[in-house]
Amino acid sequence: MRLSILLVFVFVMVQYSPTIGQAMTKLQPPFAHGVASGDPLSDQVIIWTRISTDEEEAYVRWHLASDPNMENLTHKGDLTTNASRDFTIKVDVYDLQPNTTYYYQFIYNDEKSIVGRTKTAPKGDVDHLKFAVVSCSNYQHGYFNAYSRIAEQNDIEAVIHLGDYIYEYKDGDFGKKEIIKVRPLEPENEIVTLEDYRQRYALYRQDPDLVNVHQQHPFICIWDDHETANDSHTEGAQNHNPKTEGDWKDRMNAGRKAYFEWMPIRDHDEQRIYRKFQYGSMAELLMLDTRLEGRDPQPKSVKADDFYSSDRTMLGQAQKDWLFDGLKTSKAHWTLMCQQVVFSDFNIGWASPLAPKKAESFMLDMWDGYPAERDSIIRFIGNNELDNVVILTGDFHASYAFEVAEDPTSKQSNYRQTGQGAVAVEFASPSITSANFDEFIGKGLARKTEKCINEPCRGLPFLSLRNPNPHLKYVDLLQHGYFILDLTKEKAQADYYYVDILNKNSEVKFGASWFTNSGESHLQEGKISKPKIQQAKPAPSSF
Repeated sequence: MRLSILLVFVFVMVQYSPTIGQAMTKLQPPFAHGVASGDPLSDQVIIWTRISTDEEEAYVRWHLASDPNMENLTHKGDLTTNASRDFTIKVDVYDLQPNTTYYYQFIYNDEKSIVGRTKTAPKGDVDHLKFAVVSCSNYQHGYFNAYSRIAEQNDIEAVIHLGDYIYEYKDGDFGKKEIIKVRPLEPENEIVTLEDYRQRYALYRQDPDLVNVHQQHPFICIWDDHETANDSHTEGAQNHNPKTEGDWKDRMNAGRKAYFEWMPIRDHDEQRIYRKFQYGSMAELLMLDTRLEGRDPQPKSVKADDFYSSDRTMLGQAQKDWLFDGLKTSKAHWTLMCQQVVFSDFNIGWASPLAPKKAESFMLDMWDGYPAERDSIIRFIGNNELDNVVILTGDFHASYAFEVAEDPTSKQSNYRQTGQGAVAVEFASPSITSANFDEFIGKGLARKTEKCINEPCRGLPFLSLRNPNPHLKYVDLLQHGYFILDLTKEKAQADYYYVDILNKNSEVKFGASWFTNSGESHLQEGKISKPKIQQAKPAPSSF
């Protein structure tokens, strides 16, 4: 999401003067980027590392064990890597046991990597799942404290990363001045070439907090726009200038290749990221690509002639067909539609003291810019009477909990605030660090705006007294962090947690819990969920 779209709200910039902490010691070569795992199946998982070497080729061994001391080996192997894949190593380990914690390690020239922990997906009947849900980590906007707080949890299945894992901007752009001084970017320029993208991933993957969370949990990832360029689509991006930065397809392909090299995602020739994961009887995850697979260019205005055209798409026809098939055929208790940008109607024109229609037109990178396709998905869920659909969303740098309904604010809508007419719920993740509303408009105004989003507002005379978002049950526009998705047969619940991003090693604080009961699409405020009974031993600490 382009940060400047929020400038319609700007009156004053907030200045900070906290004490900036010192970074922890980084890992050293040849395993300076730690280890990672991802894309867990019931009998497979990806394990990853990178070798820092001057050699033309690196021969690497790997071990998988049932204990963190790496004494009870269950699997082992070897392979080589070279500059053609930036010396990254990716192993798809087969013949694993379902719902099982494993530990893994790499060896190069008799030197050992840190030990990583991973976990396979369950098979058959399941009664409790937990996932951490994250997005949007701008390296120069704060410390990645949220990642380390997630790493400390021993009862989650995986981390679901919904995109903006890296940012493409040049050094000093869209950062906090205090953080820019102590966290310089590599390379300094805006990243455009394959080598640029590789260097930026290498920088991120030396961050101790990011090393920690990858070491302790498998990731299930999708990209958003900043893994290539801001507000990207199949034909270009807001932040791409063909005259100075070359052909868009070359840049897009460079971003794709670097992503598949550096992320623990399963390789295939098409380099597509839409795919599914089965977590036994409890959950099926449908991972979408709302960026590079089929998205038409964003409309410039809500007044565009083709704004409501059914031909305009964010998914592309092939992916949309895949999604509909996945929704209809899912046998899981909960179907999780994991995607990048806010799906629900989000009315913001009332929040602009300048020009409401213009304000609405600034937000069309979200599903609000593709209303016909969004409505077709909502109608498909409703017409097929599909229960327990939960949409997980990143991108917007704020916490939201929506009841999903078609055109919920119109007089003709059958939606009611009791949940009547809703077909799903949506939980949106706050950012790990990327700028929130208060970091554009000031904390005072952001708090008033936040209060007015879901209730009649009397504090700011230019805001409508009518509730502009009756389907929005929870909002936090100011805090950074993540949420834990807690799934049982009775309910799906999001527990929101927040951290300070300007002080290293910030503690985590609980924010709020919102849940929907099974068979409903109605959100209610809840209490923090309980830890799972079974907890895995962590991998040995890296720092």
